[in-house]
Amino acid sequence: MFIDPFVIRSINRSELRKRILFYLDEIYPTPTYLSEIARVVKSDPSNVKGALIGLGNRYNGHSSLVSLGLVEVVIEKGFKYYRLTEYGKQVVKLLKSYHSYYSRYT
Repeated sequence: MFIDPFVIRSINRSELRKRILFYLDEIYPTPTYLSEIARVVKSDPSNVKGALIGLGNRYNGHSSLVSLGLVEVVIEKGFKYYRLTEYGKQVVKLLKSYHSYYSRYT
């Protein structure tokens, strides 16, 4: 599967986006809600929302996890949940392999 280098660059520029992806990978395929993600990754819900879907000038919507195709929004009974996509799983796998490779040299 081809992984867009822009996606990797966007993830590497934000530790929060990376932590969200890794958490969603751990619980895959179960979707979860925004405040649960915020609690687990130890961040403010508004920051998590920005990382997931973008939020005004502070968070670029084009670099959000949903816009990049890494996370999908699941709406059930009027509630929004977030789940890693298959593409997102592939990106996390690549990020983890990069991390294990480069950690040997730091």
